[in-house]
Amino acid sequence: MAAVSDSKPIIWMRPEKPARGPAPTHSRGQIAAVAIDIADSEGIEAASVRAIAKRLGTGAMTLYRYLPAKEDLYTVMIDEATGFEPQEPTGDLRADLTTLAHRRRQIFLRHPWLAPLLATRPIMGPNFMRGMERDLAVLAGCGLGMDETFDVLNLIHSWVGGAVQAELTERANADRSGVDRHAWRLRMEPYLKSLLATGEFPHLSRMVKVSEIGEADERFENGLAIILDGIEARFSTATGTNGARRPVGDTDGAPAETRRATVQRAARSSTTE
Repeated sequence: MAAVSDSKPIIWMRPEKPARGPAPTHSRGQIAAVAIDIADSEGIEAASVRAIAKRLGTGAMTLYRYLPAKEDLYTVMIDEATGFEPQEPTGDLRADLTTLAHRRRQIFLRHPWLAPLLATRPIMGPNFMRGMERDLAVLAGCGLGMDETFDVLNLIHSWVGGAVQAELTERANADRSGVDRHAWRLRMEPYLKSLLATGEFPHLSRMVKVSEIGEADERFENGLAIILDGIEARFSTATGTNGARRPVGDTDGAPAETRRATVQRAARSSTTE
């Protein structure tokens, strides 16, 4: 199937204030803030143009002047919810990545609809661009090359997004069913013990005896620690062949094919923020 090209410029390329006609009463940021408030409390599907217009005290058709398509609404919502928080690089790879991961997790927890929506939509709004520049600067301070930087950022972004979605799904299931994790485990315990008693699951039996599944914060910290251990082991020095720190983007004299691959990976990484 041939790809269909949409010639309409993306929302960021369209002026907020029309060249003709009355000045807009509301900004895109104000509309996005109302939509985010609705989505946070009622879910993303509740953030309809009609509901937003009602909150703003205006007509639904009026809002289409600002954001003609639902795609436009989601785009400004994602960028507004993502926001921008500065982070100064310390040169400590583990500490800087920990800060980056914690910040991303808190954003997703504040806006439960954001992680799944962001996972399917490549957004390159103003806050996204500022955030990517910040993260690149943070990792540049740790001496990683450009290709290494994208690998590390993609790993952290993907893992945090997946961990938070699992956490939010568990929370939603508990709210919907009235059965939390502890109650569910108590309910499953007799069945689990009957299976383990057969002797067919020696590894599971050992795990059940010696391990305890922690709460969401603890699970997140444990998983992040394992990932950071691996990153530290792989990039233990983050130095070039002469012992000097490599600036981000340095391909260390790589051939043209490698440099082109690095550029292509940079383009693909825009879908992970």
